[in-house]
Amino acid sequence: MEHNFYHGTSSFFLRSINKYGLGGINPNEEWELFDLLKYLYELSEVKLQNNKKYLEIRDTTRAMAFQEPLLIKKGVNAGTHNFNHKNIYLSYGMFRAIIYAISNEYGSEILTRIIALYRLLINERINVMIPAHLNTINIEKIERERFFPILIGIDNVDSEFLLTEYGEPADKCLSTIVNLKKSLNEASFVEIMQLYNFRLLEVIPKYRLNYYRVLYSGKLDSCDFTYNIVKL
Repeated sequence: MEHNFYHGTSSFFLRSINKYGLGGINPNEEWELFDLLKYLYELSEVKLQNNKKYLEIRDTTRAMAFQEPLLIKKGVNAGTHNFNHKNIYLSYGMFRAIIYAISNEYGSEILTRIIALYRLLINERINVMIPAHLNTINIEKIERERFFPILIGIDNVDSEFLLTEYGEPADKCLSTIVNLKKSLNEASFVEIMQLYNFRLLEVIPKYRLNYYRVLYSGKLDSCDFTYNIVKL
């Protein structure tokens, strides 16, 4: 069985992916995004304690900044959530990757959260003086720019170049997927596949990547949400 995978991102990263391949660099490390997020998190802890929007994202921001798992005890998101961003992630389900691309304005959970904190601080009229060595992406400039969601399709990545999202060898998980494919109808199989994510351990060169622009309308999780993909 051929295993096809998907990666959700934004047009912001197209130049980098075309140059280095998917997984050629980890922008979170290459562009000091972890340190920038920590800086803005610590500033927000001082300046945004009375800001309702910040308090809503405070726990997940800390988990992202310090790369810690987060246990959510109640609600639809109850469970332990993985906040390890040291690898590029692939989804087995196309829709999962599309949702990620739409949900993260800048194509990266870390970068999108950085921009969100920066905007909250600016809206509170906080003078945000980011040290130059942390601001390699020029946050003041890219915050004013707009990007569109991108879906990347990758055909048949070998299991030796994958781990599960929890860091385990991928072979057993892929065998489970093969068995589910045999036992489920297509609709049920597609639905369950949205739960499977993998860490990528190799560089996928540009020529193996299929790019699609994601067009959508309405809000996620609402009945008026629709989407389409157009090959680039």
